[in-house]
Amino acid sequence: MISEIIKGYSFGELAAMIGSDVVIEYEQLIGRNIEKDDLVKAVQAQFGFDLISQDEERIKLIERMSEDNVRDLVKQLIPDHEYEPWQDTRINIFNVLIRLANRWPNRFISLLGFEDQTLDQEEGSSVRGIINITPLYPTYPYQKEIVRKANCLINSKKHFRCLIHLPTGAGKTRTAMNIAADHLRANVDGLVLWLADTSELCEQAANEFTKAWTKLGDRQLKLYSYYSDTNISLGGVEEGFLVAGLQKLNAASGSKDYKILYDQLRKHVTLIVFDEAHKAIAPTYSKIVNDMVGVENEAFFIGLSATPGRKLDFNSDEDERLTEFFHGNKVTMKMPGYESPITYLVRHQYLAKASFVNIEYSGNKIRLANDLADQKRSREIRDALSEDGNRNLRLIEVLSDEYKKGSSVIVFACNIDHSRKLAAMLAFSGIKAYSLDSRNDTSETRRRKIKEYLTGRVKVLVNFNILTAGFDAPNTNVVVIARPTDSLVQYSQMAGRAMRGVKSGGNENCTVYTVRDDIPAFRSVVQAFMHWDNLWSEV
Repeated sequence: MISEIIKGYSFGELAAMIGSDVVIEYEQLIGRNIEKDDLVKAVQAQFGFDLISQDEERIKLIERMSEDNVRDLVKQLIPDHEYEPWQDTRINIFNVLIRLANRWPNRFISLLGFEDQTLDQEEGSSVRGIINITPLYPTYPYQKEIVRKANCLINSKKHFRCLIHLPTGAGKTRTAMNIAADHLRANVDGLVLWLADTSELCEQAANEFTKAWTKLGDRQLKLYSYYSDTNISLGGVEEGFLVAGLQKLNAASGSKDYKILYDQLRKHVTLIVFDEAHKAIAPTYSKIVNDMVGVENEAFFIGLSATPGRKLDFNSDEDERLTEFFHGNKVTMKMPGYESPITYLVRHQYLAKASFVNIEYSGNKIRLANDLADQKRSREIRDALSEDGNRNLRLIEVLSDEYKKGSSVIVFACNIDHSRKLAAMLAFSGIKAYSLDSRNDTSETRRRKIKEYLTGRVKVLVNFNILTAGFDAPNTNVVVIARPTDSLVQYSQMAGRAMRGVKSGGNENCTVYTVRDDIPAFRSVVQAFMHWDNLWSEV
């Protein structure tokens, strides 16, 4: 039904939704004019749910329905015995449907084919003789060793900072949650402060702690969320688990209204965990950490990172400052007989075996040299690359091939417009793809798009600066890095989105495509993991 309704929109309206400039560029690439049916398919793929779920768009959609469709939907939305009055032809049945759809939006969404198709089912079990009991929040042997080492440091009362270094996909969050649970069981009045700089990372931490404490906890405990648009007061936060966004907590530290509550909070924190800890030395972030550590309770500070450095250069001042910030203490994997922990993790299927593939395209290529270090020049380079028609066409070809193979793909675009452009071009090709960005998505639309990807109903997610760090999607087996970067940290994080292994719910093999070939070290995850080892003391 939804495609028939969308056909009621004019060609201009449909083109405006996709972006008139994208339509023109795509026509130039394929050498023909786009038909209205092509636009209908593209709009349905990209914006079908939005047309139904958003109030203003829903009204426009209903107004384009046939009267028979409207009456049929009204009948399905209200009980039979109440439907008779609405059969009166003098009543504007379109207004009736608009009111009902606003009253029961989820039922309306379901009737138009966007119902949630997953159900949680519990299976019964019986116990006979000897059985194996599977833990509900298990850790792997190497994670147990990390937990043991970290707890030894915490209990020593001699050290108060360390960085936990594990490869992307090896379970840093689960490892840290076990440490946090151990700490809270041992400290009845303990308060764990989890710090992250994006709402996605914060939400992931809150969900993960809920899962962990349900399995590992020994008492009822409060989970506080202080990030994004959450509206709790810091007053009364004295024990439990507090997930805080760094920007929001920093704002509280400098606010007259919140300064007293912020200072009170400092007295209660007993353990701090900083996700993506290579960002910890940023001035505002380091201030928060220094405020919280060693006030009265001598809080212990743990950083989590797959890349314990910030620069590619070995003698970088920033890397030395990061090492000093954690007092040089690094807790990491050491696997005897293996060149690197990565080798061990791949061989034992904790991580997927990665193939790195270059995307070649014809046309004028930009010599990147060291220009990416300059932010303004970096933006100019990304903008120019995003508008290269040959480059975009080659990307669409690669993505189409992977889609036909059934791959689950995450694409890292050059900028926001590039992200939306690639998603639209894929839609024209009959591929349902979503674009994620900070300008056009709300937290609600972002969650919905990610959910559809995680459940396999959408196979391609294109994004700019959203899914780089901390995004957990084990089904991902292909990453396409369509943006330039000179950051080993950033590249490793992007590549790592596809590297969850079979034992971690992921894949045996994965593919990382990149349109760059400027930094040979980026072709080796082993080298990336070991790049900064000489700056740290192993614990």
